[in-house]
Amino acid sequence: MTIKKLQDLQTYDEKRMTKQVVIEEEKSKVIVFNFLPGQVMPKHGHPHKNAYVFVVEGEGICYLDDNDSAIQPGDIIHCNPHQKISIENTGNTSMTVYVVHAEE
Repeated sequence: MTIKKLQDLQTYDEKRMTKQVVIEEEKSKVIVFNFLPGQVMPKHGHPHKNAYVFVVEGEGICYLDDNDSAIQPGDIIHCNPHQKISIENTGNTSMTVYVVHAEE
């Protein structure tokens, strides 16, 4: 069993978003991303993996392929292996998202 505290994983960098791998197994990975206002995760895909994104805190925009949606705490986003995703912190406070990658 592994237990980690989210608050210990909320580290920030003035230059770019931070990424911390929390748990990594053979077919899955858990990652925490932290954004300061204005920081962006570049658009990218995850071939052969589903990505499940949970917005923990902050507000922003999720770009999924050619669609964009406002996101806020409590939102859950699913990105299938054929989609490309980007996240931007458009709010005035820090933003944390929790991501689970699961192989097909």
